[in-house]
Amino acid sequence: AVRGLVPDEAIVRVARSFGGVEHRIELVREKDGVRYYNDSIASSPSRTIAGLRSFKEKVLLIAGGYDKKIPFEPMAETVCNKVKHLILMGVTADKIQKAITECSAYNSDNIKIHRVSSMEEAVDKAKEIAVKGDVVTLSPACASFDMYEGYEARGRDFKRLVRALEA
Repeated sequence: AVRGLVPDEAIVRVARSFGGVEHRIELVREKDGVRYYNDSIASSPSRTIAGLRSFKEKVLLIAGGYDKKIPFEPMAETVCNKVKHLILMGVTADKIQKAITECSAYNSDNIKIHRVSSMEEAVDKAKEIAVKGDVVTLSPACASFDMYEGYEARGRDFKRLVRALEA
């Protein structure tokens, strides 16, 4: 869009240094070979599907939150194919788990489901089960109002907890 308007070196510099937009598949940090992403804006199943499809590898997904009364079945197959550990929290945890386990692509040997009651527990669980080379993503498929005032507050809390992780 700006070719010819700015030097090519400037385009390359920005492309290499642009860290993304906050709360949109935002790399928070890499710790012990595990990459942690904040995709808190993914407050619907369709946004979570898009986020999951952006990763080549299977991921550890933190999901759940406020119940907007939307179905989770549309994301079930993608979750079954792109997630190896599903960490569920919030008032929608039961609904998401039901959608996943009733999906024809579900195999309990390929995806492990964990239940937690807070973001702190979710980050701790992710750290506990993640191995070098893994991706952990907060891509909740839900609004945040059961625990937070908005997706920004949820994302900031996730980032604070991830940045505070110790060895």
